[in-house]
Amino acid sequence: MKAENVKTEFSNLEIQMGPFRDSKFKLKCYVTYHDQLLVMDGGKRVATMHARNIGNVHLEKKAIRISGLNFEIKENEEVSVASGSIRLELGDAAEAWYKELWG
Repeated sequence: MKAENVKTEFSNLEIQMGPFRDSKFKLKCYVTYHDQLLVMDGGKRVATMHARNIGNVHLEKKAIRISGLNFEIKENEEVSVASGSIRLELGDAAEAWYKELWG
């Protein structure tokens, strides 16, 4: 699955390892899900999460919210490991993404 120009909001972040220190941030990104790997590529920041690290997925109006554990945030070639909440505004495709990730 692929989606472009997705408004993404990361919140309640706890950094387990690495130099990243933001507890929340927003970005527009290109989102793909293939071979159980969810990638949110915002250019400067790239977050990667394996399906086994998805704690829960909630369907919201035109969005999904994922609670994730131990996913990677890469910024300027530095990799950090974080846990927290990710909200993806996917519009009409939100239900299909929900079913793919949590179905």
